[in-house]
Amino acid sequence: MARSDRASMMNPMDSEPAPEQTERNRPSRKWYLLSAVVLAGSLGLFIAVLVHKAQALRERIEPLPRFVGPTNEAGFVVTIDEPGKQNIFYENRGEFDGTLYDTRRRQIWTTFDAPAMQCTVTHAGSGKAVEVRLPGVGETTDKREVTKDLIVAYDFNGRLGHSAWVFDADQPGEYRVVLSYNEAVYLEPGDVEIPPELTKAEKKKMVSADGAAYEAARRDAVERAALAELEPIEVLFAVGPDPTVGSFFEVIGLKGAATVLAFGFTFAVLTSLVTLMLRNGHVTPRGEVEHIRRFGKPSE
Repeated sequence: MARSDRASMMNPMDSEPAPEQTERNRPSRKWYLLSAVVLAGSLGLFIAVLVHKAQALRERIEPLPRFVGPTNEAGFVVTIDEPGKQNIFYENRGEFDGTLYDTRRRQIWTTFDAPAMQCTVTHAGSGKAVEVRLPGVGETTDKREVTKDLIVAYDFNGRLGHSAWVFDADQPGEYRVVLSYNEAVYLEPGDVEIPPELTKAEKKKMVSADGAAYEAARRDAVERAALAELEPIEVLFAVGPDPTVGSFFEVIGLKGAATVLAFGFTFAVLTSLVTLMLRNGHVTPRGEVEHIRRFGKPSE
């Protein structure tokens, strides 16, 4: 047998498949169409869920009863149809009775432990007091739910609100909300004497209890001075349950639609790339790989 014949037998890489076999092994262009359909379907589902959830959130935020604080002694009477946890939202951006409110969040939340206003809630009929607490206080925190027991906030359709106080409505009916600025708001900042900060050496000389009392008094003075810098202006409030529950944050909702969209995008990209590579012959056929493993790299 001639040397050239032996070389051709031992070098199968030199042989090309028949044209009809190459065409038969090429994937159909219908895979491109399938990728486009999957991507368009997942994108359409995501947009539909987003629009639906946005509409649901709008229907929960806009109807909330609103009033301007500080109130007078009569307060504001709100009707609660369903008992449960209620939030008193400070809307530092929003519209009410033709007036646009755009105030800074610090107007109410100078410090977390000392809001600039005092809030009381009573049953409108009996006058029985209802416990009012700061958001998250006295509630069980579930570490698995990152949005649980935090200050509820929404920024939607031109309204920016934060839960400033929370109370539990034990029954449907009318509740009276009274809001008034703390006395410290009406002070002059210079009238509040802030004790100097202790050095490490001074802290060592003090008894532990005395040091703690000194730091507490200094912290209280700092908070009073911060409140004294506020101007007692009218701000906007709203009352109601958490409007974000069951809207954007449940799994079978926006998150589920986003997951479907991510799957559709990944499927479409991978399918299109594989189809393109196979149709252009950029993938080594399995038979050639077996010949390379058996005979080694062909000589040039």
